[in-house]
Formats: sequence, C-alpha cells, structure tokens
Amino acid sequence: MDFIYYYWGIAVFLIDLLSAASAYSVLVPLLAEARMKSETEAQRCVQSIFSRYITIMPWLCCLLVAISYVISQRFLPNTGLTPTTTFGIVCGFLCLAIITSIRWMLKAVLDTYQAFRLPVILQGLRAAVVIGTIYLCKPSLTWLSIPLALILGELFQVVVLFPRCCTILNLRVQHLKLNLQETPYTKQFFPQCLLMIGAAISDGLNPVVDRGMASTLGASSVSKLDYALRLCAIPETLTGVTLPVLLSHWAKISSSEQQPENNRTTHGTQFQRSVWQGAVILLVLMTPFLTGFYLFRENIVSILYGHGELSEVGQLHIASLLGIYLLGMLPRLMSRLLIRAHLARQAHGTIVTATLIRLVLNPFLNWVFMWYWGLEGIAWSTALLSYPIFAYIAIAFWRAEQMDKTKP
Repeated sequence: MDFIYYYWGIAVFLIDLLSAASAYSVLVPLLAEARMKSETEAQRCVQSIFSRYITIMPWLCCLLVAISYVISQRFLPNTGLTPTTTFGIVCGFLCLAIITSIRWMLKAVLDTYQAFRLPVILQGLRAAVVIGTIYLCKPSLTWLSIPLALILGELFQVVVLFPRCCTILNLRVQHLKLNLQETPYTKQFFPQCLLMIGAAISDGLNPVVDRGMASTLGASSVSKLDYALRLCAIPETLTGVTLPVLLSHWAKISSSEQQPENNRTTHGTQFQRSVWQGAVILLVLMTPFLTGFYLFRENIVSILYGHGELSEVGQLHIASLLGIYLLGMLPRLMSRLLIRAHLARQAHGTIVTATLIRLVLNPFLNWVFMWYWGLEGIAWSTALLSYPIFAYIAIAFWRAEQMDKTKP
C-alpha cells in the first residue's frame, strides 16, 4: 500500500503540475479571448494547443515517472510485489496522469463556455465506476485493480467530455489533425504554462519544507501538522468549487475589455466591480464559518480523531495547531480568489512572484518561530505569511486596474 500511495501521490503531483494548476488556468482565459474574436478563432486556438499539448505532455509524464521510480527504489526497495505487479502499478499511474491531464483540458473548454453541469455529474458517476471496478476486479487482479479502476474512471469522463467539446466548438473528429506548427496561441500558451508550473512547484515545496523542519521536533510532529492541515482543507474545498466558475466569468469580461470596439473604461470598471463583489461575498460567507470552526476546533478534533489511539494531549495539540492555521485562513482564501482575477487578466508573473516570496520567507520564519514556539512556530509562519501575500496580490490587482483605466 505504501508503494501504491507513493505513485498515487506522484500521479496527483503530475496532474496538478501539467494541467490542473497550469494548462487549465492558462487555456481558459486564452480561449475566452479567442472566442471574443470569433468561433473560428476559438476552434483554431483549441486545435493548435491540443496538438502540441498531447505530443509533449505524455513524454514529460514518462520522464518524471521514470525519475520517481529510480528514487522509489532507494526508499521502497522491498515492497513484496512481483516485478510484473510493480511494473503494472507504475505504468497504471502513468496512464492515469496522462488521461487525467487530457480530461482537465477538456474541462477547460467546457468551463470557458460555462458548461459546468456535465463535468460535475461525471465526477459523481466516476466514483461509482471506480468503486465498482475495484470490487469486481480485486479477486483476480489484487493490487492492480486500484490503478485500473482509477484509469477507467478518468477514461469514462474523457469519452463523454470529448464529443461534448467537439459539439460546442462545432468540430468534427476529422478536423482534429496533428499540427505541430507554431501559432500565436501556442506561443502564448506554453510560456505561460511554464510560469504556472514554476508557481505550482514553489507552492508545493512549502508543505514539504514545513514537514521536513517539523521532523526535527520529535516523534509525531509531522503527523500532527498533517492532521491539522487536513481540517484546514475543509474551507478551501468549500470555496474551491466556485473558483472555476469565477475564472470563466472573469476571463469572459476581461477578454471583452480587450476588444478595441468596446469601451475599455466601462469594461474595466465592470471587471473590477465583479472581482471586489466576489471578495465581499467570500468575506461575508466565510467569516462566520471560520469563526465557528475556530471556536469549536477542540470538539471537531475530538469527534474526528478521538476514536483511535491518539491521546487527549495529542488532540489538544492538534486543535492548537488548527487554531493557528485558521487565523490565516481568511486572507489565504481571499488570495486564492484574487489569483483567479490575475489569471483572467493573464497576469501570471504576479502569481509566480507571490509564490516565490512565500517560498523564500517561509523557511526563515519557520526557523525563527521554532525557537520560541516549537511546532506551533511552523503553523504561525504559515498563518502570518498569508497576510503580506494577500496584500501583495490585492495591491497588484488594484494597480493593474488603475493602469488599464489610464490607457486610451
């Protein structure tokens, strides 16, 4: 199971790195901009980007999985699995990463056209496909039933989403020919993807640094951080559902703003107003929720983690870490909201800069605060950094809007 979880984590990392946190975020505003010109331009945008993406992305996945396999042989040399099973699991999660990355690109097309219903329904049906496949294939395939079930779940979504995307774009399968020529869209898409990949790597390194520094503070320190962070994922998940909707909506407004026949000041004001309205709504909805979460954190920890061997002192320690993390949760959620506004404006440099600032300051603050508060110091570093990062992202957005208003 350690071996399977290791490669599951690698697959999730690749999916985030190559699609969910990069290609998806870049394609939505780029396609919205092309769509504002004409539907023909939207078709050209999708055809050119998909041709290059589908040829490059699988090779990157193979390279990164091969590197991961070499590393895993050092830490997991004796898994008790046969060579055939080991090879099947590795190849299975490689296929999962490739298929899921394609599914995210199809989702980007549908989200740009604000067709949100079908991907949501398919996500629910995917769970049934995965569970049913594991139940049916486990007696004969044992461990291989897990990657197989995950692959079939993603493949099921791709098979349904692909014809829907073709219908929306008014494309036929014979029109989707492999074309490796450079176009203005590929020239924009891939450099922006590299920036977002850099941002994803910088953001993903922070929890690794936190866990590494926490491991020096004694037994169970890393586990306690993980328990607290899992609970912090609840408000992030609640707000994360609306982020694709906002990105699509704001990308459409921002693309309309760029059209020369439209009034830049009017659309700039509309875009800015929509973003700040979203921020106010998030503030109104999440402040009471986070306040209640903070006040009843000890009860929540006791209910969720109090049924195993975790001691009462350990539960109180986790509740203390959770309380510190929650103090920085609201600016973190506001930052995630404003990041979508920057993505809609294709201001990827601001996002990369914000993640690099956190990456540089986080280890230093961890080291300083650990001297005074131990494990709580790592949580304080994460919580306090949320405020200057949010201020930087908000000021950058406000300045960009003011500059747009002054343009003729």
